[in-house]
Order: sequence, then C-alpha cells, then structure tokens
Amino acid sequence: MHSSTSSADFEGPNSQSALPSMVEPKLRSLLSNGPSSTDLQHETAHTARGWLDLAHEAAYADDLERALECASHGLANVGTKAEVALGLYRLVASVHHKLDDEAAMLEAISNRTDLLRTLGQTHQADMEDQLGSILFAEADAFASTVLSGVADQERSSGGVDTVLADVLIGLAVHQMSQMNGEEALELIEEAAALQRRRADAGYHLSAGSLANTEMFLAHLKFMNEQVDAADTLSQQILETGCNRAVRAAMWMMQAVIAHHRNDMPDAASFGVRALELYARLQIRPGAASAASLVASVARRVDRHQLSVLAWKVAVDQAEQGEVEETSGLVAALGHQLLDAGEVTEAEEVLTTLVTREKLSGNHQILAHALIDLGNAVCRQGRYTDAVKHWRDSIDAFLKVDAVREAARTSLGAGMKLVEADDEKIFADAEELMRQAVEMAKASEDPAVETQGLRELAKLLCDQTKPEGLALYDKAIELAGNDEVRYVAAELTRQKAHAYQLFGKNNKAVATALTAADMFEDEAELAMGHGCELMAGKFLIEDSKWLEATTLFTTIAEAEGIQPELRRAALLGLSTALRGQGEHHDSERMKQQAQRIEVETPLPTEHEFSADTVFDD
Repeated sequence: MHSSTSSADFEGPNSQSALPSMVEPKLRSLLSNGPSSTDLQHETAHTARGWLDLAHEAAYADDLERALECASHGLANVGTKAEVALGLYRLVASVHHKLDDEAAMLEAISNRTDLLRTLGQTHQADMEDQLGSILFAEADAFASTVLSGVADQERSSGGVDTVLADVLIGLAVHQMSQMNGEEALELIEEAAALQRRRADAGYHLSAGSLANTEMFLAHLKFMNEQVDAADTLSQQILETGCNRAVRAAMWMMQAVIAHHRNDMPDAASFGVRALELYARLQIRPGAASAASLVASVARRVDRHQLSVLAWKVAVDQAEQGEVEETSGLVAALGHQLLDAGEVTEAEEVLTTLVTREKLSGNHQILAHALIDLGNAVCRQGRYTDAVKHWRDSIDAFLKVDAVREAARTSLGAGMKLVEADDEKIFADAEELMRQAVEMAKASEDPAVETQGLRELAKLLCDQTKPEGLALYDKAIELAGNDEVRYVAAELTRQKAHAYQLFGKNNKAVATALTAADMFEDEAELAMGHGCELMAGKFLIEDSKWLEATTLFTTIAEAEGIQPELRRAALLGLSTALRGQGEHHDSERMKQQAQRIEVETPLPTEHEFSADTVFDD
C-alpha cells in the first residue's frame, strides 16, 4: 500500500500498533481552528479546468450557489477545451436540477448537446436531449425501467457514439440503493471500460468523468471483497490529476483498506489525510466519517484519549454540516469517554444527548445513550440514578418493539448492580434480571434467557435463597436443548458451588462429578478434571479423607491430564493423606507435586491448586 509516512513518524517500538505522531496535533488543530479555518469563497483558479474542480468540490460540499459561481467562471474561460466545457455544462444542469430550476437545467443540457453535435457525437446528443435529468438524477423504479430499456438498445447498436456509460452509472446507483452490490459492480465495470474505449477512440468525455466512475468502481470492488483490486485502483486514482474531493474519497478508501488489513498506522495516516481534505472543502459528512475511522483505529490500539479527541472532531464536523448522523456520533463520543475513564464528562455529553433525543423521538439512539448514561452514574456510585436511566432505556427499546435489546439491557443492568457488591441494591438487580428472563422468553431468545436464569440463580444462591437452586435447574434444562452441552456443563459446575454455599456437600460433590462427566463428553478434559478437583475439595472440607484420597489418586493418574491439574491433584492427595494421619506419604505427594514444572498456568488454576485450599 502506498504510504508517505516514515519510521520517524511513529511512536514507540512497534510500528504495527503505534500510530503516526502527527495524528494528535492534526486532530487538535482541526478542533481548535473552528469552522472558519478555511474560507473557500476566496479560492480561485487560473484555468477552466481548475474552476471545474472547484465547482465539483463545492457541489460535493452541497454548496450549490458556490458550485454555480465556479462553473460560471469556468465557462467564461473555457475557450476550446471541449472536455472541460462538457463537464461544466453537466455540472450546471445537475445543480439546477437539485435547485428545482427546470428552465436553467434544460438550458444547460441544450448547451451541452449543442456542443456534442459540433464534436460529431450526434447520437449521444440526441439521447441526452431525450433523457434529460434522468441521466444525473438518482433513479427511482420508473427511471430505472427507462434506463434499462435504453441500455439494451445502446448495447445492441454496438456504437461508440453512445450514451450507454451514463446510463449504466445511473442503473448502478439504483442497484446500490437496492443493496445489490454485485449487480452495481458489473454495471460500473462495464461503464468504466466503455469510457476508456471511447477516450481511446478519440471521443470527448466530460473532464473528470472517468476519475469519478473509477472512484465509484473502487468503492464497489471493496464492498464486493475485491480488496486488492480496490487498493490498486484507488492508488492509481490518487496518482492522476483528480480534484480534491475525489482525492479525499480515495484517501478514505485507502484508510478503510488499511483498517481491514489490520494495519492501524496506515489506517490512521490515510484517515487523517482524508479528514483534512474533507474539512478544508467543508464536506462535513466525509470529514465526520474520516474522523470516526481515526477514532476507531485509536480505540483498537488502546489509545482511548486519542479516540476521544477524534470523536470530538467527528462531532464538531457533523454539527457544522448539520449531518443527519450527528446524534449517533455524540453517542459514540459519550461511550468512548466512558472507556477512557472520563465519567464526569461522559455524563455531561450523554445528558445533553438524552435531553435532545427525548424531544426528537429517536428511540434507538435514546436507548443506547441512556445505557451509557446509566453506566456513567453507576461508576460514580449513584445507583438509584443508574437504575432510572437503565429502566428508561428499556422503555425506549420497547417503544420500537426492540424486545430482545430491552431484555439484554435489563440483564446487563442487573449484572452491573451485582458487580457493585452493595446489598442495598440487590433487590433492584433481582427485579431487572427477572424482567430480562421474561422478555427473553417472550422474544424467543434462549441465549439471553439462559444467561438471565444463571445470573439470577447465582444472585439468589449467594444470598442463600433456595429459589436459586431451582433456577439453576431451569437454566440447565434450557441449555440442554443445545446440541453442544458445554453451557449446560458449566451451569452444572456452578450449581455444585451453590450446593456448597447451602452446606449440602454431598449434593455438591455429586453435582461436580456430573459436571465433570458432561465436560468430558464434550472433549473438554481440562474442565472435567477441574470439576473432579472441585469435588475433591468439597470432600476435604467435609473431612471425608478416604473418599478424597481415592478421588485425587484417580485424577492424578488420569491419562492426558495437564501438568498443572496433576500438580493440584497431588496437593489434594497430600492433604487427604495428612487428614488420615499418613504424614510420610502426605509429604511424599507434596514433594512430587512441587517437582512438576508448569509452563503456562490455567487461568482458573488458583481455584484448585492453591495450598490454602488443601489446608486442614
């Protein structure tokens, strides 16, 4: 991939994770310079082609009056440059169509077709006169039918004096609106090939039209997973004399490709290039999108404060352009502030967003913002406020019939409250979890229903409420419907722990051994041996030394047991032997355990092998 950054631009020893050092100062500059950092009204060109580029850039920024002004300057200086004049007339017609000025649009089309006729492209001129605005307006179902008929007719004629390329582009745009990416790609590939063939045959194309078509083609290739081809084409476009709006789009394409390839330094570098160009041209949606990508890259490499800064730039650009997605970007900023530990600022940002979205009625964004707002105040120990925000979020989801999202939110809220380890809010946690289970059941979401039953069971068992044991049974039964029994086995393991909390050690041992069998049926031998060790631990706690000795001996001699688990079994056996008064054999087992070298301890090893577990 093309890159102009040097190794000196990167921070830290690992260029695969470090980001270019210029990213942060450039983001800060964009944020501090504000909306008037560039006055495009004062930009001028020395040639008609330069004015055409400025006109295109203004049109991309939706500054239609500026686009017409630049086009007017271009036409006054066009001279004999036919390709530039064709591009200017097409742009003027398109802008007047957007402004609903049909008379001015038809005049521009007429001027363009008159020029085409003087160039000898009479059939193209006749067809453009017939089709009018259909060629550059986004095609609806009716226009798409018309264009399909014209495409068939033009293909059958096989001529190079044709309007087919523009027709194919219109059809591709329509296919994209219908989410038909493969069909759109085929149409644009045909259009680009035809434009190149016409140029090679000496026909006059609108200046910049091939670059615009190839820009569309690069995007479609990426969308259709032709990543290498999209990369090559976007680099080729950047190496040609395209206008800055096209360059910004292609730098963005390069950034997206780098992100796709997990090359975060290049993704950040190219994303900032796109961002700067878009911001300079006041193409606010593009700038917001580029800043969002940089924010995502920074988050991926754990640069949370840098990600916050990039999201702030994205929000600033979106607000300047009154971009439709502004609320979603503010929500992302609030979420990233939480990840960065800036809970107070996150609360301020999200509170403002929630107030705004309650008025606008966008329940999806409101619901997600309320979740994060609840998290922000929860981290500050304000649990009552958190519960209110989470319940409001659930209500917002239910207003748009998003029952599954509501169930997940209710479960997540209950779990957050349990994490706070404050018995005063356990009642709220229990209520939210019960609600989650009911909503998951109603929306036929067995995964959330199972998890809800598990979390509720654990909460109740930790408070020694017998209902928790029954809920474990429900969760195990529900999980048992899955062909993969891993979840049911894990729930059975947790139920064994619960029995031990209630002092029911015999049931705890039996349940732990049942879980071991279930894990071993799933070829999860390590988890199975772990459950057997847990059963041995329960036997030791009950002073059942003989049974513990037998079980730990069996585990230690098991074929294929991992070294760390064998060591734990030998330590358990040592403790059981000591309990029977066999101190010599106990010491021998302990020494045997200590001779086992463990290269990579299991994450849960401490649960089984800590010496304190097997003390008398």
